Amino acid sequence: MMRERCDRRRGITAVVMVVVLLIIDVIVIGMVLSGARHHELTVGRMDTIQAFYAAEAGANMAIRELQVDDDEDGDADPSNPIPDGVGTISFDDPVDDANDPSFGSAQVVVTAVIAGTKTTLTSEGRSGTARRTIEAVLEE
Repeated sequence: MMRERCDRRRGITAVVMVVVLLIIDVIVIGMVLSGARHHELTVGRMDTIQAFYAAEAGANMAIRELQVDDDEDGDADPSNPIPDGVGTISFDDPVDDANDPSFGSAQVVVTAVIAGTKTTLTSEGRSGTARRTIEAVLEE
């Protein structure tokens, strides 16, 4: 009788240990998955910041081109709305993303629309899946 009771305790102890290990495994898996999600959010935020700064840098490049009245990035193309290319950054026809200016892992394209004395610059920065657009209106 004593031996049978001891065997039951060992059996119950083994079952309890297996249940405890399963609970610990579930907790560890949950923490790993949570960390992976946090990492994805961090990468997304970084891409957003890089896209914004690329858009801002592109707008600054275009404003400089307008100030010095020179196509410094050499994207002049007769099919562009602005034939001399001044004020546009990598505005190609056909569209060629490979030659867009890069800032780290971000790229930028700037288009310009002239209406009377106003020039509207639209700068689109992109990094990963993030896209940020800045629009600036300049008046002579």
